[in-house]
Amino acid sequence: MNRRYKLDNTGEVEVGSVVKYKNTDRKTRVAEVSLIYGATDRLKYEVIKYDMRLKPMVRADGSYVRKTIPAKRCKLIDGEFKFDTGVCFELGDVVCRHTNTTRRYGVIVGFVHPDGLITTSYENGYNGTDLIECVEISKRGLESKRDKNNKIKRFRSTSNRLKMCEVDLWNKTGPKIVSK
Repeated sequence: MNRRYKLDNTGEVEVGSVVKYKNTDRKTRVAEVSLIYGATDRLKYEVIKYDMRLKPMVRADGSYVRKTIPAKRCKLIDGEFKFDTGVCFELGDVVCRHTNTTRRYGVIVGFVHPDGLITTSYENGYNGTDLIECVEISKRGLESKRDKNNKIKRFRSTSNRLKMCEVDLWNKTGPKIVSK
């Protein structure tokens, strides 16, 4: 995990604080404190675990993954800490591919390594080198486009040609893509 945060040795840990801790397998993890309990000598924190992309881990039933950790194994991250999410492409995102004069809208359906090797973007998040594979959709109505042989149109692109978009579902004329 890249170190994208600054430690705060002077502050106190409160509910909602972001902490760094060593897991039992000696890997550094980041979590948010959701509960504090115990006496001062045996203080423990119940935390919501974050994944490598610094997003809360969620179980299949929709609940957060929680863990109890002794206070002496936790270090507080700076109070003004904001997660640096940046542009992170994920499956299902709506994007716009722009070239000189044309714009193609699509939904991300996969990642492909340029050399045909196995990609790690599915497990660790988009790594920046893979090509992003999309299914082309129309701007209004969001239907997938088809070619002359009635096959779904797909396109691949690099991340520097793609722009994230939002979908306005409550437009008067129906669903519409809005660029950010």
